[in-house]
Amino acid sequence: MTQMVFKKKRIYGPDVSLMRLDGRCLVEKTYRNKAWPVRMMGILLVSWEAFIYSRLKDISGIPKLTGRPDRYTLVTSYMGGENLRATTKKPDGAYFEKLSKIIEQMHQRGVLHLDLRNRRNYGIDDSGLPYLVDFASCLYIPRPGKLKDFLASIDRMGFLKVKGKLNPESMTNKERRRLALGKTLSDLWLPGRAIKSIRDMVRRDSRLRRNDECNKSPVMPAKAGIQQTGS
Repeated sequence: MTQMVFKKKRIYGPDVSLMRLDGRCLVEKTYRNKAWPVRMMGILLVSWEAFIYSRLKDISGIPKLTGRPDRYTLVTSYMGGENLRATTKKPDGAYFEKLSKIIEQMHQRGVLHLDLRNRRNYGIDDSGLPYLVDFASCLYIPRPGKLKDFLASIDRMGFLKVKGKLNPESMTNKERRRLALGKTLSDLWLPGRAIKSIRDMVRRDSRLRRNDECNKSPVMPAKAGIQQTGS
């Protein structure tokens, strides 16, 4: 078995590796080597994600759960290609049409992704087909109701945001109106506005500090007999 790190390691997150086993490419997500508190939380997260994969079984465009080597780990099929944040390919209208069907099937199974604004969670394989990844933060609501409808609309809004950014010409008038409405509601949501304002203030403060540090950096005088570059 050969193995390589697939995702940048974080103290609080899982180790994600791409491995080849018996001629198959697989993705391993594990908390087995983390500190005790993270490892204990990892047991719950891995179990939940494995449950979600069991609900999404046999949907094309969803990785397949292939194993649970231990309680800290799950292994899924490798979908290949790239995520939409990293790819240089421009997904066409057919890609987004198929992706919309995957999301619809996911909702029919009772799974709400809740992070479909993130382009890293969308993939495009080597054949140009779409897929979804990262189901650790999903919710499972099998019965219809207002809460499920509301959360499904959040997923669809995230999908439309990505579609509008990467292939705006494929947007229908109905999708444009829905996206505009979602943006208006997001702008009016006070907690979201407060978080955005705080984030902007932190960024401005960080830029100002870097500029001050650059301006305060001492200029070393040139030694006699040595010519400075550019003089």
